[in-house]
Amino acid sequence: MKTDIYIISGFLGAGKTTLIDRLLRERFDPRETVVIENDFGEVSLDTSLIRSGGFAVKELSAGCICCSLSGDFQAAILEVLREFSPKQILIEPSGVGKLSDIESACRSPKIADTARIRRRITVADVVRCRMYLDNFGEFYEDQIQHADAILLSRTEQNPDQVERAKTLLTAMAPKAQLFAQAWESLDLSALLGGSAAPAADCHEEGCRHRHPHDGECGHDHSAQEAFDTVTLSLSRTVTRQELEAAFRAAEADRPGSILRAKGVVSTPKGPAMVQYLPGELNLTPCNLQPGSLCLIGSGLREQELKRIFGKE
Repeated sequence: MKTDIYIISGFLGAGKTTLIDRLLRERFDPRETVVIENDFGEVSLDTSLIRSGGFAVKELSAGCICCSLSGDFQAAILEVLREFSPKQILIEPSGVGKLSDIESACRSPKIADTARIRRRITVADVVRCRMYLDNFGEFYEDQIQHADAILLSRTEQNPDQVERAKTLLTAMAPKAQLFAQAWESLDLSALLGGSAAPAADCHEEGCRHRHPHDGECGHDHSAQEAFDTVTLSLSRTVTRQELEAAFRAAEADRPGSILRAKGVVSTPKGPAMVQYLPGELNLTPCNLQPGSLCLIGSGLREQELKRIFGKE
């Protein structure tokens, strides 16, 4: 029996890791499941959290899973298949990775003999989907248009945004199954495809350009060209108020556009995980090693950001 591959895609901060965490806790056995996790940047928090649940993790952190890394990515899948022979593989690509690139790599002849794509799921933030489409259309459209299922996030906190997001995303991907209910009532079996057949190959006109099967890049831009990362060392203790002030200053001074930030910092109450999206900062107590903050965005100017965040 072939290994099932589930690809959990979504733009920066959409909620991919939250979904994967729930799938691992409620649907999949650690003895039968391997996670391939890829972060854009140098700080990988998700890997530590996933491993804490007893799951095996294969990490790719040199950049995005994209055309330039397709050979490495295929090698990683083959290594996982040989070493673990898992029942399923969950792939969490970078938030700025193209779903079509990942799909193409997974369909390579070497992998197709022993594994198949079961479901392509994209998590979409109802608050920011229009902004991401307007500003990062090439990447965002790709994640939406190549999904079998689209799961809306932040619906409970923003009920007034749901219908507008549904209209936008349905127009972009009319054949995708859309899930807009509160996550606490989400039918995980239906999201994963239930008893449906594995994700079909695309045979639409122009598909060979969008889904290059020979490992060559068929896209005009890569995420490495479009997005920047800056990793700051923050060895000092910081308060929530200091972090909020720093992000406000970054938004005001515009040393580039920060789309996402994550890391672990030392606070007066102990280590805390930082998760930031424009206008939204979350700090969660954790047991991870503090000291670094990774900023992802476009046009980032490292020296100005170091000054704003007072890196030491």
